[in-house]
Amino acid sequence: MRNISFKNTALFKRGIWLTAGALMVFVFAPAAVRGGLLQNPAPPLFSAAVLGLLVAYVFKRTQVHRLADEVLDFADHLHVRRSRTEQDIPFANISTVEVSTFSGIHRITIRLNVPTKLGRQIDFLPQASLWSNLVAVERLATALNERAKAAKPARNIVT
Repeated sequence: MRNISFKNTALFKRGIWLTAGALMVFVFAPAAVRGGLLQNPAPPLFSAAVLGLLVAYVFKRTQVHRLADEVLDFADHLHVRRSRTEQDIPFANISTVEVSTFSGIHRITIRLNVPTKLGRQIDFLPQASLWSNLVAVERLATALNERAKAAKPARNIVT
């Protein structure tokens, strides 16, 4: 068994959500302290709406909530945990493994042939030691792809 994911993903995701919440509080705090929130709520509400749209766009674009908290590599399958949901993924169920980068953070996406409790694809951050090394992340994805191809039953083609 080998952990191939960032071990602090759950903390990372929680930090993203808390940062977004703190930004929203800081938009309302000055008006609430001065008492202006009750007199003229339009400026802080407008600011909160703009900030909320920006945060929603970033969450939609980054899909942080979809990240798996832990991905363990066993010899014949991957064990994936996201929040309280755990699933064993046999390599035969893996369609492709891809690497994507957003804002300098590399992410590995595993697409499945048959959907599981975790969905049709699983996204995770690789180990922190690989964050700045795109070549090593791509090597990990290629190795997972090769193991998935090897796990699929060979089809006999009759000519």
